[in-house]
Amino acid sequence: MAAQGAGEPSRLDVSLKVFGALRDLHQTSEESIVLGADATIRSLLASVRATNPELAKRIESGLADGYLSCLVNGRNARFLQDLDTTLQDGDTVAFLPPVGGG
Repeated sequence: MAAQGAGEPSRLDVSLKVFGALRDLHQTSEESIVLGADATIRSLLASVRATNPELAKRIESGLADGYLSCLVNGRNARFLQDLDTTLQDGDTVAFLPPVGGG
């Protein structure tokens, strides 16, 4: 008999990546964050807000203004379920500014 809830983690380890000025504000480009089993990008931001309110404020403002992109495993969250995109154990969530060049 399988254990109740087998295969469904009660917590998720998610990798948070930030780039550009956000990296300077966060003082690292990547961090592992532990979230509850039903985590979304919105709950990831709540976790960030608890430890680094200024970073969370800049991310939320950048997303609202359309300046920042949020990628989940390389896919733009706007084409998923935006901030309500459900996260899975091992996912990478990246917040990055537009890239320019020529």
